[in-house]
Amino acid sequence: MTANLPELLRNSLQTQLTVYKQIRDLQNDLLRDLDAENELNKIMSLLEKKNALLDSVRTENSRSAPFVDEWVKVKKEIEELISEIEKLVLELRAQDEAMLQRFDQESQSKNRIDAFRALR
Repeated sequence: MTANLPELLRNSLQTQLTVYKQIRDLQNDLLRDLDAENELNKIMSLLEKKNALLDSVRTENSRSAPFVDEWVKVKKEIEELISEIEKLVLELRAQDEAMLQRFDQESQSKNRIDAFRALR
């Protein structure tokens, strides 16, 4: 497992966010220029910049794909461990309750029950 996986993913997503913001700003310029009926060369230049930025996002997605796959795998493993722990904790609670009921049924001394409860 990659030790700094969360940091790698965060950096990749931050890079993509930055590029998407650049694309948004570029499209705002493009829309403004279209409304102003600017020359076709300027509009084509903006479209070329947009395509270059989209290529940058695709490259970053490809670069980070193994990290995303690893993250999904690790996340699934963690979720499974947490689920197993939760099930065991519920079993332990049920066992505790069963022991308390047995203590109560056998009319054991109150001190013994209190001592058991204190240990939980």
